[in-house]
Amino acid sequence: MKFRLKSSKCLVICFGITTLLLLIWYFWNGPAVNENWNTSFLKESSLNHSLSISQYSHCIPGSLPDSLTKLYALYDDVETFVMFIGYPRSSHSLVGSILDAHPEIIIPHEYHIIEKWSIYRDIALKSSGMRKYLLFYNLHSLSTWQATFGNRARKPVFLEDGIYSYNVPGAWQGTFNGKLKVIGDKKGGGTTMELTEKPEKFVILNELNEILGIPLKFLHVIRNPFDVISTWVLRLLNARLRVNDGKTKINSSWAVDNAIKSFFELIETNERIRQLYGHAVLDVLSHELILKPRETMKTICTFIGVTCNEDYLYQAENIMFGKPSHTRRTVSWTEEQKQRVLNEMKKYSFLQSFSFEK
Repeated sequence: MKFRLKSSKCLVICFGITTLLLLIWYFWNGPAVNENWNTSFLKESSLNHSLSISQYSHCIPGSLPDSLTKLYALYDDVETFVMFIGYPRSSHSLVGSILDAHPEIIIPHEYHIIEKWSIYRDIALKSSGMRKYLLFYNLHSLSTWQATFGNRARKPVFLEDGIYSYNVPGAWQGTFNGKLKVIGDKKGGGTTMELTEKPEKFVILNELNEILGIPLKFLHVIRNPFDVISTWVLRLLNARLRVNDGKTKINSSWAVDNAIKSFFELIETNERIRQLYGHAVLDVLSHELILKPRETMKTICTFIGVTCNEDYLYQAENIMFGKPSHTRRTVSWTEEQKQRVLNEMKKYSFLQSFSFEK
């Protein structure tokens, strides 16, 4: 049984497709484009024409480049590309939103590069040398849209049921200040799930590395396995509201068994990435982000190559709320199930600090 947790992403997908179509339309129909478009649209004569979508960039001042000249200048300065790996319901969205608030970082919510990679395998696009720029522009414009209308906006216009708002007041979500040094995609659980179900897509990581020509780094966000598995069970059974009283426990042994199996399939995929990329993977413990936000964000910023000033650290710290959620207490676990998870956890160094009790 596949244990997948899905939510509708229609607006985000439609936005991405619209952006791509507008860019393709421009490259094919811009005034300086001739039949030999593979080279002509790179010429200076075409650079004065604004990209069609740039008319909306005033929502976040100075964010999106409005010509190819500015696009090259901005994106050629990017030094690091960041991807998230992990497990659904493990605080990836919180980490991603805080990073997107940094003045030198653009990381949108759930673009899903692995799933969309066929776009960047287009023969004409490949021969044009524009794949990196199109990818960065798509990520950048999605981040801007989300900070203006979506789940990172001060007053979200589009917010799906069950999706939290991740606005960081007074910060740089959807835009940047000065030089853009880091760009990436926050699709942690989805990336790992896609690579687990279709391991042949691991080659995409190599292709991405070759196209970008800059370091590819991974943030591996980790939550207590017992909490991740329990949260999956609650969502699968649509039982989250039933346990809000703090007394009710959900009893579904088959759901727990299937969640355990699916969880360790994802663990295997992430361990493979850790083995392949070594020091380019940083393990981020989600409970430490909540309990020690300053220290955790300093570690992440150092890893991806940016500095964290006091204003940024204050903004990150200021949106943290409460304590880490211990959903393991809301689901009934047999002793055999607990021991099975503990036995599997012993195989992985990054799970050694977790247990059912803490």
